[in-house]
Amino acid sequence: MWSEEQRNIIQSSASILQVIAGAGSGKTATMIGLLKEREKTNKIPPEHTLVVTFTKKATNEFKERCLKNQLSQKYHISTFHSFCYHALKRYDLTRDWSKYKLLSESKKYEVTKTLLEPYRWEIGGIPFSLLWKQNGELLRFISLSIYNEYQKNFQIWKETHHYFEFDDLIYFFLRFLDTEFAWEAKTRWKSLIIDEFQDTDEVQLEIIKRMEFETVTVVGDDWQAIYGFRGATPKPFLEFPKHFPNVVQCKLSTNYRSTQSIVQKSFLPIKQNKDKIQKKTMTKRKERGSYSLLRFKKEESTLESIWEKIQSLDPNSILLTRSNFRKNEWIQSGVPRTQVMTIHSAKGLEFTTVVVDLCQGWSEELASVNQEEERRILYVALSRAKDNLFVLINDISDPKRLCDIFSENFSLWNKIRNRTLRWTRLW
Repeated sequence: MWSEEQRNIIQSSASILQVIAGAGSGKTATMIGLLKEREKTNKIPPEHTLVVTFTKKATNEFKERCLKNQLSQKYHISTFHSFCYHALKRYDLTRDWSKYKLLSESKKYEVTKTLLEPYRWEIGGIPFSLLWKQNGELLRFISLSIYNEYQKNFQIWKETHHYFEFDDLIYFFLRFLDTEFAWEAKTRWKSLIIDEFQDTDEVQLEIIKRMEFETVTVVGDDWQAIYGFRGATPKPFLEFPKHFPNVVQCKLSTNYRSTQSIVQKSFLPIKQNKDKIQKKTMTKRKERGSYSLLRFKKEESTLESIWEKIQSLDPNSILLTRSNFRKNEWIQSGVPRTQVMTIHSAKGLEFTTVVVDLCQGWSEELASVNQEEERRILYVALSRAKDNLFVLINDISDPKRLCDIFSENFSLWNKIRNRTLRWTRLW
């Protein structure tokens, strides 16, 4: 049932384990196998094991897998933020957590508007969504002193009115670990398994170190680190051995999801990144699969006509976009909401036929964008496909636009392979 790589992980006696898992490599199944083995050998009691996932959806899926495999119900399975909140309510006696509540986006907008009112002439009519993009980059550019003053006043307001945001929980818990009450939480949790570790940040890494777990298993793929806008960085995953020198690294290099041609195409953007862990991926599937470049001539086609042609290829195609704005453009042109989503929303999912939109929605400010992360985002999009992959590109490229740079890369690859006529459909 298990591959040799999976058995090495499941049966490992290492106290610190780093699992480098490629897209579609069955990492969740392997983690379930690891828990099964631990229950069988009675190495680590489930009630002392913490399993951390990145999203609520992933948390529910992991719980369902445990139930399906008849594993113990005593594991604590949650997101990082949820765990911090749970531990603070239970162990932190420095504040009355029953008084605290989560700050809603609407309430935050109302408070922010009030706090920034004195600076309205300096800021102008810039929408808050732009003002706070990339951790308030625009506001910091306008005035670092205004940004710092706002942050100070906002934190005071939250503390006075007993509100918190999700990210506050991480910092609260980190500070809590320096108090005399932290020993009880550290005693309670002996073992940690954390999924999607490439999406953590350095504060979360510090929490892991200070918790002093007896065993730590981190699972992730630095090639899929795409949450830079949330402050996440692949650095903790890339530099994990520096923080835990006795770590044992294992790789899951077999792709069970995609055909060989799709696996090869998904490598195209990520090959250009310098800051990554090198790994080889083999596909388990023997089917050939299909891949095509779909060229979009603006003067001849509309989104409606393009979608009709996509439907003729596969009526169940899933269209992936870089931005919500681009996603809504497709929806307004008649694409069902169930068949279009952003790449970030699709992370962790898989579909029989995927169409990746490279025509619009990608950053046009090449000087300010993190191109390594943008390539990782494109890699995530391409690797969602199981059987059929279509990449939608513009017929005429602008070298100043990121999406067209990506398009040229794909076109060049096809020319090198001398398969343009076979794989490219000209519209």
